[in-house]
Amino acid sequence: QKVGTQCWRSVRRVMNFSTKKRPRKDAWKELQSELDEREKLEEENSAKQRRLDALRARACIEEDPTPAARHCYMDFEIGRQMGRDPQITRGRLVVELFHDLMPRTVGRFVELLESQHEPTYRASLVSKIMPGDYMVAGDRDTRLEGSMRQDHTAFVRQSVMGEAKWQLPHLNPGILSLVDGRTPRFHVTFRKMEELDGWHAVFGKVVYGFDLLKLISEQGNINGEPKQPVVMTGGGAVPEGTHPREFLKKLEQPEDPEEHGYNKKVMRYSSTYRHTGLIGH
Repeated sequence: QKVGTQCWRSVRRVMNFSTKKRPRKDAWKELQSELDEREKLEEENSAKQRRLDALRARACIEEDPTPAARHCYMDFEIGRQMGRDPQITRGRLVVELFHDLMPRTVGRFVELLESQHEPTYRASLVSKIMPGDYMVAGDRDTRLEGSMRQDHTAFVRQSVMGEAKWQLPHLNPGILSLVDGRTPRFHVTFRKMEELDGWHAVFGKVVYGFDLLKLISEQGNINGEPKQPVVMTGGGAVPEGTHPREFLKKLEQPEDPEEHGYNKKVMRYSSTYRHTGLIGH
């Protein structure tokens, strides 16, 4: 037993082992550095949150748009140009563009709106309408009959992915976002679409024309196929410093024949149907 105790003491002496808690050198300095790092991290997180809040505020609907921002307008036509009296609905969307966030994308977008020749948005169809959700506009692969058609590979977005702001949310109806970075197609939402956040870069929002958006939403089927053609007939940029309200246009809807009391369908007596019992006699 005495030999074992001496061996244990020698082992403790060699390993400098002690059951007592030894004081750490520079313990206060280490603690202070940890506190400084934590404080720095909190400041970075708060600054990041402020930036996100500012981006979310950009996507909110404003009561009165500011003329200092960059705006554009898009004209749409709903219906078919067929028959003696085609039932056509025409309207205009006025859009605020986030030029300070995505300048190259916005510049190219306005060029396509104003261009009279290919590549252009004129005569492009709304190819997909999910009622109550969103639509896909600017499809240049499907064009109006008689209009020029050109392969979409002629259009290439320059460094779109490099300047895309993925933090901008689809917070409200009327948010414009890119479908992808290779084609000129873009989304316009009919409601808050959190499903698109982080997948599609937002570059603008509608400020006037929500009545037209509602009509376009009603033209969609469950599978996304439009009930009747919805065509972008033109567009352009609002001059700098001009209030976008000056570019508003009243929604032009066809007259309802039933409301005016004419063009009613009248069932007339026919001997052909008298014998079948389809018309009571």
